[in-house]
Amino acid sequence: MIQDPVIIVGCPRSGTTLLYNVLSEAAPLWSIGTESKELIERYHHPREKGWESGALGAADLTPASRAFLLSAFQLRAAPGTFWRRLNRARAALRHNRLWQAFKQRGRAAGSGGAVAAGALDQGLYTVQRLIQLQNRLRPPQTPIRLLEKTPENCLRLPFLLALFPDARIIYLTRGGPGNVNSLMEGWRQPHLFPGYRVPEPVRIPGDTRGRWAFTLIPGWQELLDRPLAEVCAWQWIRCNEAVLAHRETAGTPYLTVRYEDLVAEPAVVLRQIATFAGIDYEQSLARFAQQLPRINVVSAPGQEKWRRQNPEAVARILPLIAPMMDRLGYPLPAR
Repeated sequence: MIQDPVIIVGCPRSGTTLLYNVLSEAAPLWSIGTESKELIERYHHPREKGWESGALGAADLTPASRAFLLSAFQLRAAPGTFWRRLNRARAALRHNRLWQAFKQRGRAAGSGGAVAAGALDQGLYTVQRLIQLQNRLRPPQTPIRLLEKTPENCLRLPFLLALFPDARIIYLTRGGPGNVNSLMEGWRQPHLFPGYRVPEPVRIPGDTRGRWAFTLIPGWQELLDRPLAEVCAWQWIRCNEAVLAHRETAGTPYLTVRYEDLVAEPAVVLRQIATFAGIDYEQSLARFAQQLPRINVVSAPGQEKWRRQNPEAVARILPLIAPMMDRLGYPLPAR
């Protein structure tokens, strides 16, 4: 049984994976170690609604999908003590030169890169199978507190609250220029972020992936031939619009934090999160106060990285993102 879950939401590439990995080590929280997109789309793939978008409402949850999802989450979840041990092993592996070379090959284009990336996924798949076996043999005897994070959930909050009516939500925001730039990086890494094989051809100038990456937002069909920065800007806008609309009307407990604050002052922000989530800061999160892990990084982090990587493209979409920047309380940068 799942009680009082914690759901992290935010636009793709806004830092939600970083926060998820940090919170996954909190002993009271149980998580599945990956995103739930595959589980939710077992019954609710966008194709089932004519490829309108990836959005889901409360009415989309059926008795069959409810039963499947509650069982699947509980079967696949492991406590924070497990993920803490696994993450220590991952950290040691990340410093191994042979592993670094192998992982870098997984980021490269071509068949060799695809094989390497597949091998990386296989390791996590094996861990998940072992967790499922353990939970079948010795199921949890008390209710568990699930930690969940999947960027598509920005468009699925009414659906998730129908599934988990006692959930509390951590909403992570990130300034538009940095988030758009990071989305652009991800679009250019198809083996890391494969996306959807949509029924219409993706003709974004300069893009060769042929698939739609990240969240399938409402109105995606009108963006298939637009510049990549514009596509990513609309993904950032639509994801934040959906969360803000839910936050204003749902009456669900929300904590809104900024990615920029999390990186600049992790001790302050993590203490706020611990209080909101009802977990002990000293026991669960204090060890991250001085240094956050580097998770899911395509290139080295840096302030205003967009000015080095995509200055002209991002500058062109500043007027487009200006209203949402204002709603989120971010100043619009000078061009």
